[in-house]
Amino acid sequence: MKPPVEPKAEDCCNSGCNPCIFDVYEKQLQLYHKSLRGEGEKLLEGENGISQLNYTTFVVTEKIIICDSHVLIKFKNLESHKKVTWSAGDHFLIKYYGETKSCTKAYTPIHFDKDKDSDFIILLKRYSNGLVSNFLYALEIGTPTLWRGPYGSFKLFPNKYKRMFMIAQGTGIATFIKIIEDVLKDEDNFTKIILLFCCKNISCILLREYLYSCNSYWNFDYQIFLSTYSDSACYKYKEPIVNHKLSAADFETFVPFTSSDQFLACGSAEFMNHFKNLLSDKNIPSENICLF
Repeated sequence: MKPPVEPKAEDCCNSGCNPCIFDVYEKQLQLYHKSLRGEGEKLLEGENGISQLNYTTFVVTEKIIICDSHVLIKFKNLESHKKVTWSAGDHFLIKYYGETKSCTKAYTPIHFDKDKDSDFIILLKRYSNGLVSNFLYALEIGTPTLWRGPYGSFKLFPNKYKRMFMIAQGTGIATFIKIIEDVLKDEDNFTKIILLFCCKNISCILLREYLYSCNSYWNFDYQIFLSTYSDSACYKYKEPIVNHKLSAADFETFVPFTSSDQFLACGSAEFMNHFKNLLSDKNIPSENICLF
Protein backbone atom coordinates (compact mmCIF):
# COMPACT_ATOMS: atom_id res chain seq x y z
CA MET A 1 0.00 0.00 0.00
CA LYS A 2 1.31 3.45 -0.94
CA PRO A 3 1.34 6.21 1.71
CA PRO A 4 -1.67 8.51 1.30
CA VAL A 5 -1.11 12.12 0.24
CA GLU A 6 -2.28 14.65 2.81
CA PRO A 7 -5.01 16.91 1.37
CA LYS A 8 -4.55 20.68 1.19
CA ALA A 9 -6.95 23.04 2.94
CA GLU A 10 -8.44 23.99 -0.44
CA ASP A 11 -9.29 20.33 -1.11
CA CYS A 12 -12.10 20.51 1.45
CA CYS A 13 -15.36 21.67 -0.14
CA ASN A 14 -16.65 23.04 3.22
CA SER A 15 -20.03 21.41 2.64
CA GLY A 16 -20.04 19.30 5.81
CA CYS A 17 -19.35 16.05 3.94
CA ASN A 18 -19.46 12.86 5.98
CA PRO A 19 -16.78 11.66 5.81
CA CYS A 20 -14.67 14.76 5.12
CA ILE A 21 -11.60 14.37 2.90
CA PHE A 22 -9.46 14.85 6.00
CA ASP A 23 -11.30 12.01 7.76
CA VAL A 24 -10.62 9.82 4.72
CA TYR A 25 -6.94 10.76 4.86
CA GLU A 26 -6.67 9.88 8.56
CA LYS A 27 -8.34 6.51 7.96
CA GLN A 28 -6.05 5.75 5.02
CA LEU A 29 -3.02 6.81 7.07
CA GLN A 30 -3.98 4.38 9.85
CA LEU A 31 -4.39 1.59 7.29
CA TYR A 32 -1.01 2.44 5.80
CA HIS A 33 0.74 2.21 9.18
CA LYS A 34 -1.02 -1.10 9.86
CA SER A 35 0.16 -2.44 6.51
CA LEU A 36 3.74 -1.51 7.43
CA ARG A 37 3.41 -3.53 10.62
CA GLY A 38 1.85 -6.44 8.74
CA GLU A 39 -1.47 -5.93 10.52
CA GLY A 40 -4.96 -5.96 9.13
CA GLU A 41 -6.25 -7.41 5.90
CA LYS A 42 -4.27 -7.20 2.69
CA LEU A 43 -5.39 -4.14 0.78
CA LEU A 44 -5.97 -4.31 -2.96
CA GLU A 45 -5.11 -1.07 -4.73
CA GLY A 46 -6.30 0.29 -8.02
CA GLU A 47 -9.53 -1.68 -8.25
CA ASN A 48 -11.64 1.44 -8.68
CA GLY A 49 -11.22 3.83 -11.60
CA ILE A 50 -11.35 6.80 -9.22
CA SER A 51 -9.40 7.47 -6.01
CA GLN A 52 -10.43 9.10 -2.74
CA LEU A 53 -7.07 10.78 -2.17
CA ASN A 54 -5.63 11.39 -5.64
CA TYR A 55 -7.25 13.23 -8.52
CA THR A 56 -8.07 11.30 -11.70
CA THR A 57 -8.54 12.97 -15.08
CA PHE A 58 -11.89 12.51 -16.82
CA VAL A 59 -12.77 14.25 -20.05
CA VAL A 60 -16.16 15.53 -21.12
CA THR A 61 -17.62 13.14 -23.71
CA GLU A 62 -21.13 14.56 -24.10
CA LYS A 63 -23.35 17.41 -22.93
CA ILE A 64 -27.13 17.27 -23.10
CA ILE A 65 -29.06 20.49 -22.50
CA ILE A 66 -32.22 19.76 -20.52
CA CYS A 67 -33.51 23.32 -20.12
CA ASP A 68 -32.11 26.84 -19.74
CA SER A 69 -30.57 26.13 -16.34
CA HIS A 70 -29.90 22.38 -16.37
CA VAL A 71 -27.48 20.22 -18.31
CA LEU A 72 -26.42 16.56 -18.18
CA ILE A 73 -22.65 16.07 -18.56
CA LYS A 74 -20.92 12.75 -19.26
CA PHE A 75 -17.30 12.04 -18.24
CA LYS A 76 -14.83 9.30 -19.15
CA ASN A 77 -11.22 8.39 -18.33
CA LEU A 78 -9.65 7.85 -21.74
CA GLU A 79 -6.39 6.50 -20.30
CA SER A 80 -7.79 3.67 -18.20
CA HIS A 81 -10.29 0.85 -18.62
CA LYS A 82 -10.89 0.44 -14.89
CA LYS A 83 -14.53 0.61 -13.92
CA VAL A 84 -15.55 3.60 -11.84
CA THR A 85 -17.69 2.39 -8.94
CA TRP A 86 -19.51 3.97 -6.01
CA SER A 87 -22.16 3.09 -3.46
CA ALA A 88 -25.68 4.41 -3.02
CA GLY A 89 -25.65 7.97 -1.71
CA ASP A 90 -21.97 8.65 -2.57
CA HIS A 91 -20.60 11.80 -4.18
CA PHE A 92 -17.46 12.84 -6.07
CA LEU A 93 -15.42 16.03 -5.75
CA ILE A 94 -14.30 18.08 -8.75
CA LYS A 95 -11.22 20.29 -8.55
CA TYR A 96 -11.71 23.84 -9.84
CA TYR A 97 -8.75 26.01 -10.76
CA GLY A 98 -9.41 29.70 -11.37
CA GLU A 99 -7.12 32.65 -11.97
CA THR A 100 -7.36 33.77 -8.35
CA LYS A 101 -9.06 30.88 -6.57
CA SER A 102 -9.16 27.11 -6.47
CA CYS A 103 -11.67 24.93 -4.64
CA THR A 104 -13.59 21.65 -4.75
CA LYS A 105 -17.28 21.00 -5.20
CA ALA A 106 -19.35 17.89 -4.51
CA TYR A 107 -21.58 16.29 -7.16
CA THR A 108 -23.49 13.02 -7.10
CA PRO A 109 -22.57 10.70 -9.99
CA ILE A 110 -25.13 8.66 -11.86
CA HIS A 111 -24.81 6.02 -14.56
CA PHE A 112 -27.05 3.74 -16.58
CA ASP A 113 -26.13 0.27 -17.85
CA LYS A 114 -27.01 1.12 -21.44
CA ASP A 115 -24.53 4.01 -21.49
CA LYS A 116 -21.20 2.46 -22.52
CA ASP A 117 -19.50 5.72 -23.54
CA SER A 118 -19.04 7.28 -20.11
CA ASP A 119 -17.76 6.40 -16.64
CA PHE A 120 -20.23 8.64 -14.86
CA ILE A 121 -22.73 11.44 -15.42
CA ILE A 122 -23.60 14.51 -13.40
CA LEU A 123 -26.76 16.59 -13.41
CA LEU A 124 -25.85 20.25 -13.23
CA LYS A 125 -27.88 23.31 -12.37
CA ARG A 126 -26.23 26.54 -13.46
CA TYR A 127 -26.37 29.35 -10.93
CA SER A 128 -25.75 32.93 -12.08
CA ASN A 129 -23.18 33.46 -9.31
CA GLY A 130 -22.01 29.83 -9.10
CA LEU A 131 -18.26 29.66 -9.67
CA VAL A 132 -18.03 25.91 -10.27
CA SER A 133 -21.45 25.47 -11.91
CA ASN A 134 -20.59 28.11 -14.54
CA PHE A 135 -17.20 26.47 -15.09
CA LEU A 136 -18.83 23.07 -15.68
CA TYR A 137 -21.62 24.51 -17.82
CA ALA A 138 -19.06 26.10 -20.16
CA LEU A 139 -16.96 22.93 -20.59
CA GLU A 140 -16.48 21.75 -24.16
CA ILE A 141 -16.33 18.16 -25.40
CA GLY A 142 -12.85 16.75 -24.78
CA THR A 143 -12.01 19.10 -21.91
CA PRO A 144 -10.09 17.34 -19.09
CA THR A 145 -11.35 17.67 -15.52
CA LEU A 146 -10.04 16.40 -12.18
CA TRP A 147 -12.22 14.26 -9.91
CA ARG A 148 -11.79 12.39 -6.64
CA GLY A 149 -14.01 10.06 -4.63
CA PRO A 150 -16.26 8.34 -3.82
CA TYR A 151 -17.33 9.71 -0.44
CA GLY A 152 -20.43 8.99 1.58
CA SER A 153 -21.79 7.34 4.69
CA PHE A 154 -25.27 6.19 3.63
CA LYS A 155 -25.93 2.47 4.08
CA LEU A 156 -28.64 0.63 2.20
CA PHE A 157 -30.03 -2.34 4.10
CA PRO A 158 -32.34 -4.53 1.99
CA ASN A 159 -35.78 -5.09 3.55
CA LYS A 160 -34.97 -3.08 6.68
CA TYR A 161 -37.87 -0.78 5.81
CA LYS A 162 -41.16 -1.63 4.16
CA ARG A 163 -41.43 1.80 2.56
CA MET A 164 -38.68 4.20 1.53
CA PHE A 165 -39.85 7.74 0.84
CA MET A 166 -37.55 9.89 -1.30
CA ILE A 167 -38.17 13.64 -1.27
CA ALA A 168 -36.13 15.31 -4.01
CA GLN A 169 -35.76 18.87 -5.24
CA GLY A 170 -34.27 19.51 -8.68
CA THR A 171 -30.80 17.97 -9.14
CA GLY A 172 -31.25 16.34 -5.72
CA ILE A 173 -32.83 13.48 -7.69
CA ALA A 174 -29.30 12.38 -8.65
CA THR A 175 -28.63 11.23 -5.08
CA PHE A 176 -31.50 8.75 -5.29
CA ILE A 177 -30.78 7.17 -8.68
CA LYS A 178 -28.19 4.68 -7.40
CA ILE A 179 -30.45 3.79 -4.46
CA ILE A 180 -33.40 3.24 -6.80
CA GLU A 181 -31.26 1.10 -9.11
CA ASP A 182 -29.94 -1.05 -6.25
CA VAL A 183 -33.41 -1.68 -4.82
CA LEU A 184 -35.17 -2.40 -8.11
CA LYS A 185 -32.45 -4.72 -9.40
CA ASP A 186 -32.46 -6.79 -6.21
CA GLU A 187 -35.21 -9.38 -6.65
CA ASP A 188 -34.98 -10.23 -2.95
CA ASN A 189 -35.51 -6.63 -1.82
CA PHE A 190 -39.20 -5.98 -1.21
CA THR A 191 -38.87 -2.38 -0.05
CA LYS A 192 -41.45 -0.10 -1.71
CA ILE A 193 -39.96 3.12 -3.07
CA ILE A 194 -42.15 6.23 -3.07
CA LEU A 195 -40.50 9.19 -4.81
CA LEU A 196 -41.86 12.72 -4.34
CA PHE A 197 -40.02 14.87 -6.89
CA CYS A 198 -40.28 18.66 -6.76
CA CYS A 199 -39.56 20.59 -9.97
CA LYS A 200 -39.99 24.18 -11.12
CA ASN A 201 -41.85 23.37 -14.35
CA ILE A 202 -42.40 20.57 -16.84
CA SER A 203 -39.29 21.43 -18.90
CA CYS A 204 -37.12 21.02 -15.78
CA ILE A 205 -38.21 17.48 -14.92
CA LEU A 206 -34.83 15.78 -14.78
CA LEU A 207 -34.47 12.15 -15.91
CA ARG A 208 -38.13 12.17 -16.89
CA GLU A 209 -37.91 9.18 -19.25
CA TYR A 210 -35.98 7.12 -16.72
CA LEU A 211 -38.49 7.72 -13.93
CA TYR A 212 -41.37 6.94 -16.25
CA SER A 213 -39.76 3.59 -17.10
CA CYS A 214 -39.21 2.75 -13.41
CA ASN A 215 -42.95 2.92 -12.88
CA SER A 216 -43.21 -0.53 -14.48
CA TYR A 217 -41.76 -2.04 -11.29
CA TRP A 218 -44.28 -3.15 -8.69
CA ASN A 219 -42.27 -1.62 -5.84
CA PHE A 220 -41.77 1.84 -7.35
CA ASP A 221 -44.22 4.70 -7.24
CA TYR A 222 -43.65 8.38 -7.82
CA GLN A 223 -45.24 11.79 -8.13
CA ILE A 224 -43.84 14.94 -9.71
CA PHE A 225 -44.84 18.23 -8.08
CA LEU A 226 -44.60 21.35 -10.24
CA SER A 227 -44.42 24.80 -8.68
CA THR A 228 -45.45 26.35 -12.04
CA TYR A 229 -48.64 25.20 -13.77
CA SER A 230 -48.23 23.04 -16.88
CA ASP A 231 -50.88 21.98 -19.39
CA SER A 232 -51.77 18.29 -19.02
CA ALA A 233 -51.52 17.96 -22.80
CA CYS A 234 -47.73 17.81 -22.26
CA TYR A 235 -47.99 14.76 -19.96
CA LYS A 236 -47.20 11.20 -20.89
CA TYR A 237 -49.84 8.50 -20.55
CA LYS A 238 -50.76 8.28 -16.85
CA GLU A 239 -47.70 10.31 -15.91
CA PRO A 240 -48.14 11.25 -12.22
CA ILE A 241 -47.66 15.03 -12.45
CA VAL A 242 -49.27 17.30 -9.86
CA ASN A 243 -49.71 21.02 -10.50
CA HIS A 244 -48.84 22.30 -7.05
CA LYS A 245 -45.95 22.36 -4.62
CA LEU A 246 -45.47 19.40 -2.31
CA SER A 247 -47.18 20.14 1.00
CA ALA A 248 -48.07 18.46 4.29
CA ALA A 249 -51.49 17.54 2.87
CA ASP A 250 -49.86 15.36 0.20
CA PHE A 251 -48.41 13.10 2.89
CA GLU A 252 -51.85 12.25 4.21
CA THR A 253 -52.24 9.79 1.33
CA PHE A 254 -49.58 7.60 2.94
CA VAL A 255 -50.73 7.54 6.57
CA PRO A 256 -50.37 5.81 8.90
CA PHE A 257 -46.60 6.06 9.14
CA THR A 258 -44.75 3.42 11.13
CA SER A 259 -41.22 2.62 12.26
CA SER A 260 -40.95 0.56 9.04
CA ASP A 261 -40.92 3.76 6.97
CA GLN A 262 -37.70 5.55 6.03
CA PHE A 263 -37.54 9.11 4.71
CA LEU A 264 -34.71 10.45 2.55
CA ALA A 265 -34.50 14.08 1.45
CA CYS A 266 -32.14 15.88 -0.90
CA GLY A 267 -32.33 19.49 -2.04
CA SER A 268 -31.40 22.90 -0.73
CA ALA A 269 -30.75 23.30 3.00
CA GLU A 270 -34.01 25.22 3.33
CA PHE A 271 -35.91 22.50 1.45
CA MET A 272 -34.53 19.67 3.60
CA ASN A 273 -35.04 21.48 6.89
CA HIS A 274 -38.62 22.25 5.92
CA PHE A 275 -39.48 18.60 5.32
CA LYS A 276 -37.45 17.43 8.31
CA ASN A 277 -39.63 19.64 10.52
CA LEU A 278 -42.76 18.48 8.70
CA LEU A 279 -41.88 14.83 9.28
CA SER A 280 -40.95 15.49 12.91
CA ASP A 281 -44.39 17.04 13.42
CA LYS A 282 -45.83 13.75 12.17
CA ASN A 283 -43.85 11.93 14.89
CA ILE A 284 -41.40 10.31 12.48
CA PRO A 285 -38.35 9.18 14.55
CA SER A 286 -35.19 11.15 13.72
CA GLU A 287 -33.30 7.89 13.01
CA ASN A 288 -35.77 7.21 10.18
CA ILE A 289 -34.94 10.53 8.49
CA CYS A 290 -31.81 10.95 6.36
CA LEU A 291 -30.80 14.29 4.82
CA PHE A 292 -28.17 14.37 2.06
